[in-house]
Amino acid sequence: MDRFVSRLVWLVVLFIIGCSTIDVAINQRVDVTKKLNKIVVFPFTIKDAHWGDEFSDAITHHLFKTGRVDVVERQELEKILKEQKLSMTGVLDSDKTVQVGKLLGADVMVIGRGTALDTGNRSQEGKNLIDTFMLKVVSVETGSLLITVRKEPGTAWTWWYRIKYCCSLTLLYNSNDALIQSSKYDEISRQIANRIVEALTEIEQKKKKG
Repeated sequence: MDRFVSRLVWLVVLFIIGCSTIDVAINQRVDVTKKLNKIVVFPFTIKDAHWGDEFSDAITHHLFKTGRVDVVERQELEKILKEQKLSMTGVLDSDKTVQVGKLLGADVMVIGRGTALDTGNRSQEGKNLIDTFMLKVVSVETGSLLITVRKEPGTAWTWWYRIKYCCSLTLLYNSNDALIQSSKYDEISRQIANRIVEALTEIEQKKKKG
């Protein structure tokens, strides 16, 4: 009986801490005729940080690693922006994004901005952390919003972090450790890239059905 109660308590704990801070919304009324295959990721603006470009590159990398989409290389994007006499950051504040996407032959564009997490830890472990982030996936064909991905403050729980947290009984690996590790921009970019691909696949399947 005691063992059953103990397991039940841990299941409750897993449920409580299991909610990720990354949320995805899909435009259910989207109407696209083209395949959503080729993606261009624009540079991100991260408040109180100078690594927005690296974060966008990390998402590009993880999108490529899925093997399910084509991604536009940074050099191609820079070339088009230079030809259009636009800066990497200036294009995000103009109506030129769709035009640039078309020139690159992209189907969807990814743009985003967020804030860095300051834990007060000045070691390498406490650097390049994401606190909040808002990402938009836009159709180049129509200019309409397809997907939004929001990272809220807190730990972006995955099963791996839950297992480490529970198995260590919070002694060797506590909630603060999970917060720092899951907030690293490379980890966040991996989770976001997977969510984007899953959402695009859902849109494609819906289009085929209907």
